[in-house]
Order: sequence, then structure tokens, then C-alpha cells
Amino acid sequence: MTGVKVSSKRAELKVVAEHIANGDYKAAARYITTTPDFLNVQIKNLSLRLSNKDESVKVGFNDFSALIVGVVRDNRDFREVLTSDYYYDVSGVANDDDPRTRFYNQNNFTPVETAFLDLTKVLTYKPRQQMVITSNDTPYMQKEKSTPVLTAANHPDPAGVLTTRTFAERNLGGGSNRRAVEFTLKQFLCVSMAEAADSSASDQYVGKDVERFPAGDYNKYLTSCKSCHSVMDGMRPAFAKMDYGNFTNSAATGIYSTVHGDFFNSNKIATKYSEYLTNVVNPSTTTVIPDLEKNQEESDYYKVRYNFLITRGSTPTQAATTMNGILNTIRDPQTVVELIADYRAKKQADLTIFRNNRNNAQYQADYVRTCLAHLGNTALTAKVQEERFLQCNLDSKKDMSVLYAYYTAILTADKVSATEIARLQGKLINRGRQSNVNLMAPYLQAKDQLRLFPRNVFDSETGVATKMNKGTYAYGFTVNSDNFVNNATLGSKSSFFGWRGANKTGGQGVKDFGRMISESRRFSQCMAKRVYESVCFKKLDTTQYTTLVRLGDRFEALNYNLKSLYQDIALDTSCGLVKEP
Repeated sequence: MTGVKVSSKRAELKVVAEHIANGDYKAAARYITTTPDFLNVQIKNLSLRLSNKDESVKVGFNDFSALIVGVVRDNRDFREVLTSDYYYDVSGVANDDDPRTRFYNQNNFTPVETAFLDLTKVLTYKPRQQMVITSNDTPYMQKEKSTPVLTAANHPDPAGVLTTRTFAERNLGGGSNRRAVEFTLKQFLCVSMAEAADSSASDQYVGKDVERFPAGDYNKYLTSCKSCHSVMDGMRPAFAKMDYGNFTNSAATGIYSTVHGDFFNSNKIATKYSEYLTNVVNPSTTTVIPDLEKNQEESDYYKVRYNFLITRGSTPTQAATTMNGILNTIRDPQTVVELIADYRAKKQADLTIFRNNRNNAQYQADYVRTCLAHLGNTALTAKVQEERFLQCNLDSKKDMSVLYAYYTAILTADKVSATEIARLQGKLINRGRQSNVNLMAPYLQAKDQLRLFPRNVFDSETGVATKMNKGTYAYGFTVNSDNFVNNATLGSKSSFFGWRGANKTGGQGVKDFGRMISESRRFSQCMAKRVYESVCFKKLDTTQYTTLVRLGDRFEALNYNLKSLYQDIALDTSCGLVKEP
């Protein structure tokens, strides 16, 4: 029952043996479910399998799994894993006071595996699921800061594991949120989309990205596409306002978390981000970048970032290497000024050739037509004409430019090393230079002014994620709310799923969707099937339908207490673990 072999020397085994010797099998089963191994192995493995589509236990412990384990440990109604407004965290681990370890990377759950933590002790119940409004983008942890590093608020539509970061990461990234429906049916109803499909259901809600005439054949749509999409696309609007969203600090980042359209709009995140750009990023960019280009090692950018690296543990040599690596991608404008002056002084014959051939098609292709045009601009002096031509040509042609070749010849004649020539060449043409936005991010981080905001991927009025309506087929359904319908209710599908409750035909939002799933008879049967197969070490196949129904009904009679279901199934005659007297 625990999912792990137990040494004959373990004290727990002696307790179980005593109960069995006294003929009290129920007490034995009940005791087993109170042992740490039951939660740390059997239930943890169940939670890990449920958290990923491959149903592998070789995935990291996460917030999805933690909620399931917590519900079982605390003897809660198991339906709450799809409807609850709470979560479970891990306490007593490094940086457990820093919420970014849960919202952004799940690092707080890693020690469960690496340090073999006892889930009976370290899991902590937390009321109210939340999402991020904004946070500091800083390497400093919360314990190193005197103010909160992250601002969060309550989730507007919490639904247990369906609103965890892990669920979002695996089912809401990209696409159009159909995976969320398919995954939920498979994991919690033990039903594939092929089994849920219904060709007789209305295709009114099939999305705009589904072709009705694949390869010009409408019958192919009717036979291959409609049956699945009619059911799946009717349900997917439940997730219409949800996204596994990328966070930005004005530059690109690799940070993602759960985002909800109503949450995004009601907390005015778009406005807050705009104010951040206006008040912090843009003013800094207009002063810091020109200063960096002009003053290089003496710039404020260089000094601020260098000192920051030192405070973060870099040696002076390491910090200088990092900063010089940035400078090697940024042209020194004084070098260009001097090169242009030198070229004009020594290469007037070449400039005359360029001037005379400025309308030549081959010259325009080789040296850029718009650059050559400067040489014919009579509103400019000859000096300015030549300066603008050379600057334009350098910016446009880079390592194929006139100045690049001239500079290389000078460096070679001066017997500069090949390594140094390559460095100076790259610097001249800004080789590898980041955009100004990306350059500013580490500077603002060093100034402790860098902030993270979820990107805006939602309609400002409806809160619906824009990806829900991607596609160009005008006859497809436009999702403008999170109202969903259950099209798997016709004929045999109704009895197959055993839909019940107020949301059996549909509802609004992911909580109603979770309620629809958890109140069906199929949910009870699926959980019974999973418990049976993990405890009894054999499959509950389709020929044992009456057993499946009976065990599902038993789960409901036990008030959806999964721990009690494990006890009952272990003692059930169909399982075969206990011989009948």
C-alpha cells in the first residue's frame, strides 16, 4: 500500500502484523495510510503522474503535486483538487520566504526530492491562490531586502491544480488552450479525446483556426475533425482568460508564470508597465546609452555595473572582463571621427571616384545608393558630404564598408596582433551589440530599478487571451468570454461520463470547469481505477466495468476521501491482497 518495500525490522511492520494477527485488517490498512511512506511514496507518485501527460514519476515535485498530496494528507474532499482556492507550500527550505521561488521557478519544491523531505511535516497549507502583479528583477533574495520583492493579489478564478503554475506550464503555453481540456479529461476522468469525441455534437464553437475544408474536402472535416473539436472547443473557453505568460522588464526574459486576463486588467498591469517605461526605462536610456558610447570605461553604466558585480562576488578582474566584453561590442564614436578625418586626408582620390560614380548602378549596389546620395547633396559642404557618406556606408555595410577595410589595413600595417585586430574590428561595427533595451536591463538591475511585469496578451475589455481567436477562417467561433458548454452530453456520452451538478452542461471559467469534472461519476471511477492499479498491481480493464462503478460509488460514499479509498480497495476481494477467510 505504501508503494515501497519495507524492511522486516521496521516498527511499522510490527504494528501491521499485530492488527492482522488479531484479524483486524481494516485497522492494519488504516494504520498504513498514516505512515510517512504512504504519503512520501504512494501519494507523491500519484501526484507526479497526474501532473504530466506522460504520467511519469520522473518529474520534479511541484505545486500541482503539492496540492494533491496536501489534500490527501489533510483528509480533504478530493474534488477540491479541481476547485479549491488554496495551495500547499514547502516550509523550512532555503529562501522559503521568497515568493519568486514558487511563482517563477518552483525552486522551493526541489528539496523534496534532493533532500528526501518528509511531506507529512513540511507541507504547509496556504489559503488563497495568488498571481503576480509585478516584482523586482534582482538576484538578491527576499532575506537580503528590506522591502517585498514581489507584489501579488488573489486569483479571480482559482481552481485547485488547474490554476497552478505547473498546469499552466504544461498546458497553457502557446497553442489555443485545447491541451488544457485534453489533459484534464485524461488525468481526472481517464478519458482520451477519442473517447470523448462525438460526431453528433454541434460544431458551433469550433475555433477560427480549424479548417472546414481540409484539402478542399468538407467530408474530411466531418469525419476527422468535427467530432473531437465539437467537444474540445466547446469546453476550452473555460480557459479563455488563462495563459502561461512571459514576463518582461522592458527586455526579453525567460521568466514565466500563470496570468489571467481579468487579473491583468483589474490590476491595471498594462498601465503600471507603461508608467515604468515612461518614468524609469526611457529616461535612463536617453542619457545612459549615449554616455556609455561616448565615455566607455568612464561612463556611469560601466562604473555602476562594475561595482554591482563586485558586490555580487566577482573579483575585480572578473568584473572588468565582463564589462569589457560589453564595451567590445560598442563603437567608440571618437574612433570613427578620427578614421573619417584620416580617410578624407589620405583618400581624396577614392572619394572623387565615389562622387563621380554615385549614380552608377553597380556602385549603388556595392556602396549603398542612399549613402552615395550624400555626395550629391548640394545643400552640404564637400566635407559634410564625405563624412555622411563614410558614416552611412559604415553603418550599412559594416565589415564590407570602406572604413572597415581602411581600418584593417592600418592595424595590419602597425603589426597589431590578430586577436586585437578582431576585437577592434568588432568594436568598430558594433558586432554583437545588444539592443538598447537589453543593454539597459543589467544597468537598471544594478541600480535596483529593474521590474518584471506579465506581458499583455489579453483583450482590454473581455480579458480573453488573444491566442484564443488566432486563425483566419471567418466561419470559426469567436471566443469573447470564458463561458463554456459541455457538448459531451448527448446519447451514450451522458451515461458514459455521468455528468451531474449545476455545471453538467457548462458554466463560466475554470472553477466551474473543475466543478463539472469533479462532480461527474467518471471522476470518481477514474480515481478508483488509479488507486486500484497502484495498490493491486494489476489493470482494471474494460471487462470489469461493474467493479469500476462499484469502487467509484464507494469513493463517493467515503466523502471523496482518497486515503479511505486506498484502505477500502486494498481490502476489496477484487484486489486480491487479502485472502478471504
